[in-house]
Amino acid sequence: MKTARLMLLCAMFQIATWAQQAGPGLLEISGDVSHPRTFQEQDWKQLKHISVSATNAHEKKTATYSGVSLLDLLKDAGVPGESLRGKGLRTCAVISAADGYQVTFSIAELDESIGNLQVLVADSEDGKPLAPTSGPLRLIVPTDKRPARWVRMVKSIQVVASPLPR
Repeated sequence: MKTARLMLLCAMFQIATWAQQAGPGLLEISGDVSHPRTFQEQDWKQLKHISVSATNAHEKKTATYSGVSLLDLLKDAGVPGESLRGKGLRTCAVISAADGYQVTFSIAELDESIGNLQVLVADSEDGKPLAPTSGPLRLIVPTDKRPARWVRMVKSIQVVASPLPR
């Protein structure tokens, strides 16, 4: 009887582990991209991380955030970069949070040769993982005067090419 309970407990633990591994990813990039991606935590850790210092006017504090450039993520997904023209100039990235909050960036404002706006998808603040109320990922826009586009609990990025008017 004890063996059966132990086997059942082990089986339940294994199923829970599989469910956690097969669960939704850390970040999904989809839409008008040639390489849609879903990043699991282990994939995310392999990406090139950068750090930026930024002041959050709501919290009235300056911190150092580490994460991955939004532009690098979009390029990895196949969003056009250099020589941005035509459709690329009317394409945007919609970043969505777990609570439904969304913000939009045009690809042109992120492109180094046009707007060169630095946007970071951060996973740590001052060397520590983000708090559960902010993370596991948070969008940081260091040059924004008001941090309205500092999205907490980022879950997905959808790339959308705006239609031409008819």
